Amino acid sequence: MKRVVLVVAGLALVAGVIVLRDTGGTDLPTAPPPPTKLKAYAAEQILVPGPQSRPSTPTNVVARAGHHKIQLNWLGEAPAYEVRWGDKVKLVTRPGTQLNGLENEREQQIEIRAVDSFGQRSQPARTKAIPRADNAPYTFVDRFDAADEPDLQRWRLSKRTDCARATSGDGNDHDRLVISSSCGTRAVTLRSRTPFVRGDDESRLVIETDAPSTGGKLLLDLVPGPVSVQGEPVPPNTIRATVSTDNSGNSIVELVPNGTAVKPVPAALPGVTVRWEVVLTLAGVQVVRDGDVLATSPFVPQWREATALVGVAALAGDRIRAGVDLIGYRTAKADAPLAGPTPQVRVDGPTSTSALPIADVTAGQLRIAMIPSRESEPMTAVKVNGVEVPLRPAIEGTPWKPGAEYPAVADLPKEAFTDNLNVQLVTQERIQVTHTDVELTGPKTTAQRQPGTPLVDAKPALADPIPEILDAGGQPIENGAAFDRGRVVLEIRVSALDAAVAGLAGFEVRLDGNHVATVPTTADGPAAAGRWRISLNTATMTAGAHAVEVKAFSTDSEVHPETGYVPFLLKA
Repeated sequence: MKRVVLVVAGLALVAGVIVLRDTGGTDLPTAPPPPTKLKAYAAEQILVPGPQSRPSTPTNVVARAGHHKIQLNWLGEAPAYEVRWGDKVKLVTRPGTQLNGLENEREQQIEIRAVDSFGQRSQPARTKAIPRADNAPYTFVDRFDAADEPDLQRWRLSKRTDCARATSGDGNDHDRLVISSSCGTRAVTLRSRTPFVRGDDESRLVIETDAPSTGGKLLLDLVPGPVSVQGEPVPPNTIRATVSTDNSGNSIVELVPNGTAVKPVPAALPGVTVRWEVVLTLAGVQVVRDGDVLATSPFVPQWREATALVGVAALAGDRIRAGVDLIGYRTAKADAPLAGPTPQVRVDGPTSTSALPIADVTAGQLRIAMIPSRESEPMTAVKVNGVEVPLRPAIEGTPWKPGAEYPAVADLPKEAFTDNLNVQLVTQERIQVTHTDVELTGPKTTAQRQPGTPLVDAKPALADPIPEILDAGGQPIENGAAFDRGRVVLEIRVSALDAAVAGLAGFEVRLDGNHVATVPTTADGPAAAGRWRISLNTATMTAGAHAVEVKAFSTDSEVHPETGYVPFLLKA
């Protein structure tokens, strides 16, 4: 499998651009709200750009209606677009978007305008569409459109710490599942409790989701055993499809085992649902995106039944918000086992913790994932509430080796049918426990729906301003190189691959802390992205190090400003 390696270099005065975010959480006095409307300003010897002709109207608009949603695509070369439907409006930076939370069978009238870097609007392109329910046949399906998703009879969320949630969405995402995570590069996994049982010819795992977002990963696993997490290495005889998307929207697909990419992945549109399928045939495995086969493998599993896992992760430690519209099987029919309450599990916790019996439990299973620190014999037992029970690998053939995650299971004794479980490792070795969860079953099920809100909200943010110093001819200056005093060009770029961005009121420019320019971007309304070039005269500046600060402001006072810095050196 390919790996993405990120190296963080030391920061020097003359090396690159710095983007700072205000994360809050201080005890300083409350600052006044940032301005939402700016007045043009240019100091002496500073030349700033202004609006020119209006942008062209978007063309070739295509609307595709779905279940509670409409997907839109169009052609255009503007830095941003404004989309209006009903009484709602959003700003996007790519020629496509998705409208969520729509009422089925109700026609939507939609207007799309190009928006230039100064907020000028084009004439609208108009279209309409009617969202309709998806009634495609599945042997198992969840469309996640209740108010308190997910149904814990069907799904369990596996995470390393309390850094992720699976909930009904907020705002326009109210009728879809949202998986939100600040767990960084570790996968957060939604486990189906309904077994994936292969049919006699072709079987499919289907997911409709806007994951992976830019800078993220989507993992689809079919694991022949009781596994809850998606770690490394991939367990034996497991099928894993991984879709990775970088910060520019470029994606790659990897298929394990023995997968081969057969077609490039189309560029991702932020916030737009894609239909992914893992297809098992008599000849092997395919990864399918919106009907196109992207990767294949000759692997034909010998197992009949598997656990389906859907995971999301960040590539570079950022937060993730993934919308899920549907997960379904086209397989042999199977049902989820009846589930009892979910107890709390503590590893090597205090023995004094109270443990109250849970009624009507007939069986239970502990699932645990571990990483040994050195070569040793596999651990074969654990103590649960003081009772020692055998521990076995969740999948036969899983290697026990340093640094590798090892999923295992233990059948619980009746003493462990309690609301709190204390698990003790029966070993003298140093072992890291990365995950635990418990499945309790009985003759009847317990309602398990819990309302919640996403950990990462859907409120649009400002895109970061990225400043760069160019020479008088508009060519980049070698990073860190000193240059002669005189005219230079400050280029400022604002763009983001987000499902929606906040309106841009404009930005201020400071040179060595002195305010030298303000560029408003609200000619017909807020801009969202663009590129601007400002002429600076450095002839009278001293030799040595200098810095430019660019601070962008939103038209929404609740949106934090974003700041970018670029240092430069002048020759003596």
